[in-house]
Amino acid sequence: VSIMQGCNQYCTFCIVPYTRGEERSRPIEDIVAECRQLVAQGVKEVTLLGQIVTSYGRREIPKRNGKTPFVQLLEAIHEIEGLERIRFTAPHPKGYGEDLIEAYGRLPKLVEHAHLPVQSGSNRILKLMHRGYTRERFLEIVHKLRRVQPGIGLSTDIIVGFPGETEEDFEQTVSLVREVEFDQAFIFKYSPRRDTPAAAMPGQVPWPVREERNQRLLALMNEIGRRKYGAFVGRQVQILVEGPSKRNPARMMGRTRCNKIVVFEGNERHRGQLLEVRITRAGNFT
Repeated sequence: VSIMQGCNQYCTFCIVPYTRGEERSRPIEDIVAECRQLVAQGVKEVTLLGQIVTSYGRREIPKRNGKTPFVQLLEAIHEIEGLERIRFTAPHPKGYGEDLIEAYGRLPKLVEHAHLPVQSGSNRILKLMHRGYTRERFLEIVHKLRRVQPGIGLSTDIIVGFPGETEEDFEQTVSLVREVEFDQAFIFKYSPRRDTPAAAMPGQVPWPVREERNQRLLALMNEIGRRKYGAFVGRQVQILVEGPSKRNPARMMGRTRCNKIVVFEGNERHRGQLLEVRITRAGNFT
């Protein structure tokens, strides 16, 4: 469910603010009405979408009792009877104020999963990217989320080879990944977007170096993934069945609340159901 359009962040690598304009948010009642309609059709989980979903309504809707418009929206959707799960993507670390972190412990329908795009572990590179937070602030958000929801699944986006990135900067990203132990990371080799500030920055990193850093980070994420997913073996989890597995259509797949994909022997009648399953084995990311 799209809740807003546009972006005001102007990260130096991104073209979105120039192509999609400034942030514009839909009224809370419109979004709730759309979600109600979906639930009436049998939908059990909604994902709220926005370029920076946590910036929802900042200009249009005042804070209430210390709660940002985005948390007010989560509360309103949470009231819908028959809805089982609420997710959202893509947020920005700066949107994780105390009210949102606290909502993870207070709203049972808000699933234990957060996508936190860090982009880099180096403060120098984060500044060049115009991200608006530091490594220290990012780690503080992670610790607070895990305090509220110890089993929370954390995913992220990382850009390797951003202009000016030295080996030392890259090592700081590696050390951050080791410290946080993300459940999943979408790793991108920097590629210039025309008319963005980063495309004209000095110190463009040679392609082979970007490729090599990308491989090193992928190898580390695979190692972390194996360990984290392996820890689920023997556990019973709740999944929402989405349909046939992409890799093997003879099997069905669903997602846990913390956004792990589970493949199991099932059939079409399980689609859309919440099932309890026991995990018998694990791959890197299923």
